[in-house]
Parts: sequence; structure tokens; C-alpha cells
Amino acid sequence: METMKAVVKYADEPGATELRGVPMPETGNTDVLVEVAYVGVCGTDPHLHHNRSAFRFTRPFILGHEFAGIIVRAGDAVTQFSVGDRVTAETHAEYCGRCALCRTNRYPLCRERKGYGFHVDGAFTRYVRVPERILHRVPAEVSLKAASITEPFCVAYKAVAANSRIRPGDTVVVIGPGPIGLLCVQVARFQGAGEILVVGTEGDEKRLELSREFGATRLIHGAQEDPLKAILSTGDGYGADLIVDTAGVSETLKLSIQAVRPAGQITKIGWGTQPVGFSLDPLVAKSATLRGHFSHTWDVWEKCLTLMKRNRVDLEKLITHELPIDRFEQAFDLVETKEALKVVLKPV
Repeated sequence: METMKAVVKYADEPGATELRGVPMPETGNTDVLVEVAYVGVCGTDPHLHHNRSAFRFTRPFILGHEFAGIIVRAGDAVTQFSVGDRVTAETHAEYCGRCALCRTNRYPLCRERKGYGFHVDGAFTRYVRVPERILHRVPAEVSLKAASITEPFCVAYKAVAANSRIRPGDTVVVIGPGPIGLLCVQVARFQGAGEILVVGTEGDEKRLELSREFGATRLIHGAQEDPLKAILSTGDGYGADLIVDTAGVSETLKLSIQAVRPAGQITKIGWGTQPVGFSLDPLVAKSATLRGHFSHTWDVWEKCLTLMKRNRVDLEKLITHELPIDRFEQAFDLVETKEALKVVLKPV
């Protein structure tokens, strides 16, 4: 049996992740086999490695859900793609396709959804099985390296352009200048935001500066000034029309509630594993909207790839490090210490 090297989370305990030889994936009639060119390291990956994730999954499984590569095998029923095509793929490895959510383009919320690198073997390896229904062709103008991190761009696009409301001239605050936060800044600029404030903390200095290139109009370093005062000092003093929380912890949710203007919106992307520990009544008093955001859909991927094709966004600007996949632990350290903004791995 032919094997390949893969980064496997093999037990439900901290650090129980290693490089292993695993069997090549089997593919069905509606699947393709993708040879991975690059795979992005998401902030969730080191959390899984250290068992700090908000979820628990059945081990063992291969990590990795951001990837791009080339089709090397296609099932007999695959009609829209061929061997040799350059592709990237959504993270929804499985979903039922029959329920009310699937039938209304909300399939990421399907009860039977299983995601790459969480419930189904992911792309921290050389080959990955992909159903045709979640494949997307990479435009010739886009490198496979950039395409490998299309997924975080899709998260940002769906959160800001589809699940939030921005009118030209609005004040938008993005909390957390990580890759998704910076891409939310970019999308807010596309939507016509007048002021875009980015809030960071210790270790975010370089990321905050980079956010200017993505469209930020004001940078707020939380260790050097009071973010709430800074936000309320912008405009008429009522607060931000939209706050996008990519950090997700209790403190940033509290700041969001304090800083959103009456009748404004908070879009929460980041996960927080701890109880918030405070009242949500100010949301009621302000008649403000708190909306959770998760994932993306097929149409969003196509729109994001079009923007990449037209050079409206440069994803390679986010990639600070490229490493072979057997140095995954170094990649995790670079992400967690914020030395790296975005790391991509190459199979070995």
C-alpha cells in the first residue's frame, strides 16, 4: 500500500501531534485526488495541537483545511474538472445536501457537516480527497501559494460583505489584526467604509502597520491607549456602526458592546472558550445586533477568486513564512508568538 507523510493529531491530549506515514486517500466517482502544493496554517491548528480548541473530535485525523494544488485523479462522474486543473477547495468535506439548510445555501450549518482537518482528514499531507461540489478553479493570474489561503479571505468576505451592513461613510472597527482581521479591513474598504479602526495588542505592532496597506485609517494599540475612548472619539461620539470581532475572547466582546453605536452591529468571528462573565443587557438598551459568523459558501469563493484574479487583494502579502510540512511545530510556534502573520507549508 502506497503511503504519504502527514501531520496527524492522534490523541486527545496536548502535543499529541506527529508526522506519520498514512495510506493514500481513496476516491469515489464524484471525487478528485488533489496533490497539495501549499497548505496554510490557521490559528486553529496550533490550538488543536495543544488541545485548546473549543471542540473535541474523534482522533486520529490529519490537520489542515486551507490548501491549493493540482488534480491528479478524477472520478468517472466528475464533469467540471479534469486531471491537471489547478484548484482550491472549501472546507466542507461532507454535508447532507438534503436538509433545509443545505437547500437554502446554508450548508456550512448542516448538522452532518464535517470539515477538513477537524472531522475529516485534511491537507497537511501530499494528497487529499475532494468532492467535486466544493472545488474551485484557480485563475491563471493567481498563484497556488496565494490560492492556498483563499479560505480566510472567504471568511472575511462572508462576514463583512454578506452578514454585515456597511453604508458608504460608516465607521467600522476591526478587533484583531490577524490574517482574517486584515482581510475584513480590506472588505470594509470595498464596501465604502469611511473610517476603519483596527485594534491590536502586544505583539501586533507589525500587523497594525500592515493594516494601513489594507485600508485602515486609524490604528489603536490596546497597551498604549484606551480602545474604548479612541473609538468613541471618532465621529459623533456614539460609537462604531459596525464592529468586527476576530479575537473572540470575553474582553473583546465586552469592548464591542461598549463601543458599538445604538442600532449598530457587532459581527463576531472569533471563538471564545470561556464564559463572558458580564451582562448582555447593554445590547438591549442600544437595540444593537450581535451576529455570529461562521464559514462561507460556494458563491463567496467564486467572488473572492475573481477579486484575486483582478488583483483587488494581494493574499501573498499576508504570507510571511514558507516551511516544509515536517517543520509544522515551528510553524505553530511562529503563529502563536505572532512572529509570523501567515505560514504556508509544503508537503515533503
